[in-house]
Amino acid sequence: MSEKKPMDEVLDETLAQIKEKASKPQILSVDDSAVVLKAISVALDKDYDVFTISDPLLVEEYLEQITPDLILLDYKMPELNGFDLVPVIRKFEKHKDTPIIFLTSMGTNDHVTAAALLGASDFLVKPFHANTLREKIAKHIAPKKS
Repeated sequence: MSEKKPMDEVLDETLAQIKEKASKPQILSVDDSAVVLKAISVALDKDYDVFTISDPLLVEEYLEQITPDLILLDYKMPELNGFDLVPVIRKFEKHKDTPIIFLTSMGTNDHVTAAALLGASDFLVKPFHANTLREKIAKHIAPKKS
């Protein structure tokens, strides 16, 4: 039979978990590939609170609920591509300056130039290395201090 913890101890643990989660910068990753979203989560989970969306049509709804410190966007997705999502993101006042990194297999000079013209902060071609992804993110956001 397991021993029950006192209520104060349970509350302290819960508050510590919330504080730890809140102390991490938030990343929103939008990609239609579940495998890529999982790889991103695994690569970033230690240092960031990662939210993932596989349906680009849900981005607006998510941005009404959360305020990520950085957004990772795939370029080629069904219904809305990453370039189409930039104006959707930027129409929110609180997201006008949120760094956006394109993470895509479409790494031509034209794509990189178009992303830069839309105001993207950076561009990374898939398949990506976890260390390279972390370096690019760290360049654009600093860890929150608790």
